[in-house]
Amino acid sequence: RLEERAVPSLKPGEVLVRVSHVGICGTDLEILEGTLGYYRSGMAKYPIVPGHESSGTIVAVGPRITEISEGDRVVVECIQGCGVCPACARDEAIRCSERREVGVIGQDGAYAAYLVARARHVHRVPPEVTLAQAALTEPLAVVLKGLRRLGATGPATPPRRCAVVGAGTIGQLAARVLSLWGHAVTVIDQERPRLALLDGVATTTTSLDGVGEFEWIVEATGSQQVLTALLEHSATGATLLLLGLPYSERPFSFESVVSFDRAILGSVGSSGADFRQALATLPLIDTASFLQATFPLSQFEKAWDAFRRRSALKVMLQADEGAA
Repeated sequence: RLEERAVPSLKPGEVLVRVSHVGICGTDLEILEGTLGYYRSGMAKYPIVPGHESSGTIVAVGPRITEISEGDRVVVECIQGCGVCPACARDEAIRCSERREVGVIGQDGAYAAYLVARARHVHRVPPEVTLAQAALTEPLAVVLKGLRRLGATGPATPPRRCAVVGAGTIGQLAARVLSLWGHAVTVIDQERPRLALLDGVATTTTSLDGVGEFEWIVEATGSQQVLTALLEHSATGATLLLLGLPYSERPFSFESVVSFDRAILGSVGSSGADFRQALATLPLIDTASFLQATFPLSQFEKAWDAFRRRSALKVMLQADEGAA
């Protein structure tokens, strides 16, 4: 439900963001339905305001803040650490024992008019990026972290033959970045309308039959059946990057990994450096297909229904209807 809440007072180091746009993610629906592992394990607790893919404008700053000002257009990192432990010093908040995740674990998110955030996790949006586009920063940062773990660090990476399995938001962003960096990309998905959005960006197909041709494979469906097929039929020496969730349990012999010199990488979340790279990358890729379905915050239930029906590549909520 929507409810009225008082805007909290700011502590030292905090800022108040007037939310502009927030992307709907499958995690939001898992939280609603109680199926997200963090809630089943007790690591996260209700009540929670969801929303971790947001953009907005600073409207107030707490004490001891000099690097961010009122009026700045910003995005906020999802995964936030204590800021003082060794993991945080390495910009690896996901390893922090006190980590919070905006809209997921321990901190209310951006399905709201206002969002309180620690200033050290806030990043200015470049002038050439709209606030609607900026709401794609978090999923793009997730992709960039995964690609970095895969060995793709930018245009200087030697070109590889890449397959991206799944043409949802994560898969499309991965395909666009890999193509931007000069790799040969094929996207595999069963939904031809989504594949059509990648015309001129990547080769597309609905079949996994040729998966043995690729050096790098990005799995972005979360389907255990698809993952099993990739593990069985990918090329000798191939590296698989797993960005999908949730994979289910299934018996599997790791002999097929070892015997064929394959590597499997899992990646989740992102860092401050990934957010900065995402903001620099957004102007370089075509984001129009991600911005076709936006609902006012008051219509969040209709937006969730559109997300479930997969009626658009990306569904967003707009909390500040006057924002561009």
